[in-house]
Amino acid sequence: MRCPNCGQENASDKKFCTGCGKPLGEETVSMQQAPPPQPTTQMPAAPAQAPVYPPVQQVPHSSKRKTWIVVLACVLGVCVIAAAIAIWLLIAAANKPAAQVNSVKMTRTDGDTLDTGKVPLDTDLSISVSYKARFNDTGSGTLRVVVEDSAGENIIDKSYDVKSSGQAQTKLQTFSMTQGSGKPMHAKATLTVKQGATKIGSVKSLAFTAVKGKGVSLQFEEALAAATKKCQEATDTLKSVSAAGVNVTDLVDRLSKALTDLKNAKTAAEANAVDKTAQSVVDESNARKTAQDEKSRTATICKQNQAVVKARLVDWWGGTGNFPNSLSELSNLPVCPDGGTYTYFAPDTTPATLHVSCSVHGEL
Repeated sequence: MRCPNCGQENASDKKFCTGCGKPLGEETVSMQQAPPPQPTTQMPAAPAQAPVYPPVQQVPHSSKRKTWIVVLACVLGVCVIAAAIAIWLLIAAANKPAAQVNSVKMTRTDGDTLDTGKVPLDTDLSISVSYKARFNDTGSGTLRVVVEDSAGENIIDKSYDVKSSGQAQTKLQTFSMTQGSGKPMHAKATLTVKQGATKIGSVKSLAFTAVKGKGVSLQFEEALAAATKKCQEATDTLKSVSAAGVNVTDLVDRLSKALTDLKNAKTAAEANAVDKTAQSVVDESNARKTAQDEKSRTATICKQNQAVVKARLVDWWGGTGNFPNSLSELSNLPVCPDGGTYTYFAPDTTPATLHVSCSVHGEL
């Protein structure tokens, strides 16, 4: 519908003009005078003067447009200033170093549920550290992951260089426990960021307790090391005893088999069995060497005794020109330490052909 006042086109359901605000259903009275009345047969009366309405003040469209432009310009100006401040704050924040350890968590690498109050031995574990580090090109960052035992000793101590990022980062450290005291332990992550003269850090830790005792892996490792050491001891003993003239051929065969068993051992029990066999080789070798040393010692004594007996016989021959019928005729003769009996013979009944021997050691 066209407004009769300003000519603005309006929707048919509008009651007021969107251009000038005038009602669309009313006629707008012209500022001109009404036409004179038509003549009649009666004497015409004096023509009546048409009412004059004051002119309607209409706001030009250009004025409204200018007002909206001014308002829009102000709003845009505020937005630009706010955006500039926000950008400046972002730049300032980006240049400021940051170091924050968000969390330290421990899990099993096989995905099974982990009870940190009873961490199993011989199980692959993972320490997950979530952190945020930010620094400029001249700065640096270091993340240190430490696992402490109940005495405060570090059983794991690893350090990593970290990169700068506005987002959270994650570092994984895998390990396993082979021995536990049953007392609380700690996994600790320390993040340090340096930028110029500024140095900041953040620390977070996690308490856990490992099962008390030694794991299967450690038990086997220790048993294997002990058996290997014992086999080396047995080898050295066999060499020494053999060099002393002791027959140890059977013991060499026994140790060779034990070494093969050690090579194929998979458990602590199998390694311990080898250790036991190697110890038996050492013990038997030493026993044989001791026996030989004792035999050598008694043989030496017996040899000395035989010399004494022979000297007594020569003395007897020097006094009588003959030897006694038996050694029982001689008093205070020495006794063989191994219980042997001494005898003598002289083919031509002279000291030159005199021989003394022992029933155990023979003639020495």
